[in-house]
Amino acid sequence: MGGAGEQRHPGDRPFRPAARRRIGAPRGRGTWHRGRSRGLRSDRAAAGEGQAVKRVAAALAILAVAGAARAEVRRFALVVGDSYGGAGTRPLRYAERDARRIHGILTRLGGVREEDARLLTNADAREVLRGLDELSARSRAARDRGDETLLVVYYSGHAKDGDLRLRDSRLPLSDLRAALQDAPADVRIGFFDSCQSGVITRSKGARPAPAFDVTRAKESGPRGLVLIASSAADEESQESDEIAASFFTHYLASGLLGDANASGDGKVTLAEAYAYAYGRTVGSTAETRAGAQHPVYLYDLGGAGDVILTELNPARGGLVFGAADEGVYVVLDGTRKAVAEVAKARGGSRQLSLAPGNYLVKKRIENALLVGEVKIATDLVEIADARLTRRKLEDDPQKGASGPRWSLLGTGGYQIFFDSAARNGLFPPAALAGVELSSRDDLGHQLAWGVDFAVGGGASTLRLPEVDSIPVRFGELSGGASLFRDFDLTDSLTASAGARLAFLYLSRTFPGRSDLPGQNFFTFTPGLTLGLSWRFTARFSAVARGRVNYLLYNIDKNQSLGYAEFSAGVDYAFGL
Repeated sequence: MGGAGEQRHPGDRPFRPAARRRIGAPRGRGTWHRGRSRGLRSDRAAAGEGQAVKRVAAALAILAVAGAARAEVRRFALVVGDSYGGAGTRPLRYAERDARRIHGILTRLGGVREEDARLLTNADAREVLRGLDELSARSRAARDRGDETLLVVYYSGHAKDGDLRLRDSRLPLSDLRAALQDAPADVRIGFFDSCQSGVITRSKGARPAPAFDVTRAKESGPRGLVLIASSAADEESQESDEIAASFFTHYLASGLLGDANASGDGKVTLAEAYAYAYGRTVGSTAETRAGAQHPVYLYDLGGAGDVILTELNPARGGLVFGAADEGVYVVLDGTRKAVAEVAKARGGSRQLSLAPGNYLVKKRIENALLVGEVKIATDLVEIADARLTRRKLEDDPQKGASGPRWSLLGTGGYQIFFDSAARNGLFPPAALAGVELSSRDDLGHQLAWGVDFAVGGGASTLRLPEVDSIPVRFGELSGGASLFRDFDLTDSLTASAGARLAFLYLSRTFPGRSDLPGQNFFTFTPGLTLGLSWRFTARFSAVARGRVNYLLYNIDKNQSLGYAEFSAGVDYAFGL
């Protein structure tokens, strides 16, 4: 425990630099680790989660005791997601999606008006501070009118050396904490999902404040500052491909949607949300390669009662999980990305408040899955195991839920045949311009596939024995499909190797020789491909590539020929 009124969990550990990363399965192209979360936790993970819940029980008891009636509060939210932390960091895949989820929950269930919310992605430090200033001004105006006010700041992205890493800019965590401390709102809450974000919960430099006094008069509502970080500073904050999110934000979002509503009153409080996110994060990361991740907090909140973060309104629609069933249920949206989880015991029902749309619910049982599709409008839909369909594990609809990563590569290149007779005769060197569309993360094992097309041509002179030189103009169209594997060399450098099957169409004309008709040639050509990619921004990479191909030429005689293609270009990634 820090100074008066400030509490940190767990255990006031010293804070050390760490880097948020993704964990688990073999890494994908160039910049990402891939992770796996488990639908049902093992006994060891479940035990870890049970211990985690016990470790926050004291804080939960203190925060939830008063339960004072909630006054109407004007609420403001600054939500920031940034996948690219600049030099020395690897792009994150889900930071921006995490931010959009939290923004959607706060504006739909958290009482934040659209005009009082700011969602910033790919923003720099100045834009973040400007957004905070705008909301502070709105909060000050609301307070001047006599309103109670609450300000929530959420960040998902990189932090390093005590700074939030926002693109190529830096925002010191100490400056952000000071800005939150001084913000003109009755309650200020900060959620920081990044490594080293635990630094912001240090008590050094905090303004001394009275401890949370549950006997204080009920007319005095909560006042003060709460800071919550996704991991202790000697741990890594982790994200997972299977849930398409960071662990902490995924469970924070699941809790806010209703699974943290332990009291069953239809309201998720700050205490409930933190205890739930802490326990589920610890339990789900206990067996990951990076190890268990423990969220931490600083609590400097006076007054009586807890802070209600979301209210579950049945009229808005959602899911109800009946009392007779138990287990871990994962809810997927139409793109098969996880939007929430429910972990429930037998004997109590649980409600999730979800936006209208089509969803898929799955639950793992021993060596099989229970799966069901639901459509949510404005009513609650009951989920019961008896109504779900049994499937094999290999038919898991969530596999590849993060979806393929598409990229488009534009190249300029050069083609040359190895055989000197072919090179100086029918197949002279050619200049090529091409494009390739590639997909990653939908085959697994760091495998990727792509389709490419190229056009080119040139002019040369055909020299044959005892025949005058013949001018030749030729054009070429080629296309192919490749299957290749990526190999990470450094944070930004990736090598690739694979196989390609292509077609080759050539046309030749002989200017000035009306006695020689034009010629056309079409064939299929297998080959091997090697590549080297250097990522210089979040979405752009410089690519150098070489290919070796085999060609059977059988027009006037059978010839086995080989040729090489060398190209360089720029690749643009559509998704991170």
